[in-house]
Amino acid sequence: MAYCSNCGFPLPEGAEYCPNCGAHVGRTPIPQQPPAVSVGRIIQAGVLGAFISVMISSLSSQSIQLYFIPSFISSILVIFLFRIKRLEEAVAVAFSVYLFADAILGGIIFGSLYVENISLSEAYRGYMLTFIDVAAIVFNPISALISAYLGITLIGGGVKGERREGVGYGPEGEKEPSGGIIYSTRVDSHSHKI
Repeated sequence: MAYCSNCGFPLPEGAEYCPNCGAHVGRTPIPQQPPAVSVGRIIQAGVLGAFISVMISSLSSQSIQLYFIPSFISSILVIFLFRIKRLEEAVAVAFSVYLFADAILGGIIFGSLYVENISLSEAYRGYMLTFIDVAAIVFNPISALISAYLGITLIGGGVKGERREGVGYGPEGEKEPSGGIIYSTRVDSHSHKI
């Protein structure tokens, strides 16, 4: 059991003020997390982001290799549009955008090769893997994490913790921003009455 540091009175569970002397006990409310986003909404955001990524890729020039940039941009955009505020949910959305975009682009590439009856070895004959190709593939998951962080930072979400204050009620129905139950009455210093 906790005791008041001012008068030594035993404190009820969860008290922020002493019921005997009215001194602030010093407990701070636990910050609340934003409500969790459903898995279906994360998948919706991932699919939308993947289609945006595919559109960015298809609108770019054939001579320019964009690597992870379309997925990076669309992840940030989708996290912002869906107002995702928790880092773990933003990471799930970013990775689903990357995964779905790679799957769609792979399906388009391999499907077009199949329709044209071109083998994979024929299509990539003479292609030499460069250091930039390898570095971009290795950086892909890291860029997904960065896009998740940037996406929630744009909307002021959960990395630093969205500051939400609980609301308790004090005497005469006034709201107390500290968020607990008030066990004592407020004393007016100019009056002899409590």
